[in-house]
Amino acid sequence: MAPESKAMATERLEARPKAASDDELVDRASGGDNEAFEELVIRYQDRVYNLLLRLTGSGEDAEDLAQETFLKAYRALGSFRRGSKFYTWLFRIAVNAGYSRGRKQVRRQRVEGVSIDAPSRSGGEDEASTWSDRMASSTADPTEELEQRQLRERVQEGLAQLDEEYRSVILLRDMDGMDYGAIAEALNISYAAVKSRLHRARLELARVLKDLKPEGQMST
Repeated sequence: MAPESKAMATERLEARPKAASDDELVDRASGGDNEAFEELVIRYQDRVYNLLLRLTGSGEDAEDLAQETFLKAYRALGSFRRGSKFYTWLFRIAVNAGYSRGRKQVRRQRVEGVSIDAPSRSGGEDEASTWSDRMASSTADPTEELEQRQLRERVQEGLAQLDEEYRSVILLRDMDGMDYGAIAEALNISYAAVKSRLHRARLELARVLKDLKPEGQMST
């Protein structure tokens, strides 16, 4: 069989149906097209789950809250403002759901007499950025997997100690990779507030994680 020419390949690729945009899928879903909303779920379910996993520290809670997030989004499609980005609107719902669950757990812990406070330590923003970057990355070296897992667990503990407003901005920026404008929209705050909050959040996380070594080894 003769090799496909460049022109033929280009024509074949152009003939493929193009993926619908988020706005198109939202419009169709708002009109009762359930398959359109299922496409949105497929498009964002992993990111929403990962965000909630880091937010709650529990795979079971993350899965439950991800389902709750998409259900709330489906029911609220009529309130979605055209011109906004669907995924930032969706992430706002996810963050609010995660914090609502967290506040309920905190109240329950306090009633049961469980302490959730931890002392803060001194540190720098660069350290916090290092920990979050390493937590978001993966390694193919089996000898480092245990250290990476221990690091992720410790960073998760540190994130759990941050105030909600700090934890959310770190998760969206350093873990999910959102740009500042998208974070501002997702959290309903100004662009300047995102930069300020992220700076303070990194400093606070660094204080919590000061006893971690940059190599990911636990201090003794």
